[in-house]
Amino acid sequence: MRLPENDLLQELDKPEWRALRQQLVSRTYPKGRLVFSPREPENLLFVVARGRARIYLAYRDKEFTMALLDAGDVYTTHTRAHVEALEDLELLVADITVVRRFLSSMPPLASAMVKVLGDLLGHAFSVIDGLVFHDVRRRLLHLLLREAEHACPEGTTTCLTHGLSTEQLATIVGSSRQTVSSLLNALEREGLVQLRGRGRIGIPDLDTLRHLADT
Repeated sequence: MRLPENDLLQELDKPEWRALRQQLVSRTYPKGRLVFSPREPENLLFVVARGRARIYLAYRDKEFTMALLDAGDVYTTHTRAHVEALEDLELLVADITVVRRFLSSMPPLASAMVKVLGDLLGHAFSVIDGLVFHDVRRRLLHLLLREAEHACPEGTTTCLTHGLSTEQLATIVGSSRQTVSSLLNALEREGLVQLRGRGRIGIPDLDTLRHLADT
C-alpha cells in the first residue's frame, strides 16, 4: 500500500523532524523472515524504509493477509497480527511511547500516521469483506486492481511488478497455489492479463478487469 502523497520517508528527511529521526533505529530482515509476532511484548512503531512487508492474522493452519506495506508506510505492533518480510526489508523502529512524545509538537506526524493507519484499517475491512462474500477469482482480481493503482503504464498496458510468487499471491487471497496458478492461466487465456515471469503481470484493459471484479 503505497502513499506517494504523504510519504513519511520524505517527511523524516526534513530538518524539523531530525529529533524524531534520531530516535528511529534501522533494523534489516531477509526475505521470508517473520519480523514481529503477537507474542512479543514490545509495543513498537515502524516505518518501512526499503522493501515490502505483509501484515497477517494466523489461526492454526490458516493465514489471513490484512495489508501489504511498502516504503513510506507506517505500522504499530500492538495488534494481534504477524509481520513478514516479503522482500529484503529495512525498518525504522522506535518504541511507541517515544514517538507519542513528538505528536503534540509535530502535527504533520500525527496527520501522516492517521492517514496511513486509517488506510490500513480500510484495507483490512476490504479483505474481510472479500473473504466473506467473494470467491477466490474475485479476490484475485481485486488484489491485481489494488496493485495496479501504483503500477507503471507500458503503452496501453498496465504492468504490475509486485515481486510476489504464486504461493505468496495464494496466501494473500486465502487460497492454494494450484488454484491461483490455474486462475492466472485462465485469465491469460481470456486475454485479461499477460504473465511476464515471476512477479510481473501485464493488464491490457483495467476497465474490463474492474467490471469483472464488481460483477
